[in-house]
Amino acid sequence: MGVGGVSEKTSVRLEDLVIAIDEQIRLTDQRIEDELARAGRLRRARRQLEFRLWRTSPLFCKPR
Repeated sequence: MGVGGVSEKTSVRLEDLVIAIDEQIRLTDQRIEDELARAGRLRRARRQLEFRLWRTSPLFCKPR
């Protein structure tokens, strides 16, 4: 055992740690972007549905 209870066999090179952290950050950013895109699509679909319901509602339809 080395200092702090970490054996030398399980120690990770600093470069490998940085690469792993960068990859985790990239994946997290990608998930956030995907969720924001999904939320935007859902908001747009909801607006379209509300508008369609409003247009076809008998309360707002004007007789011709």
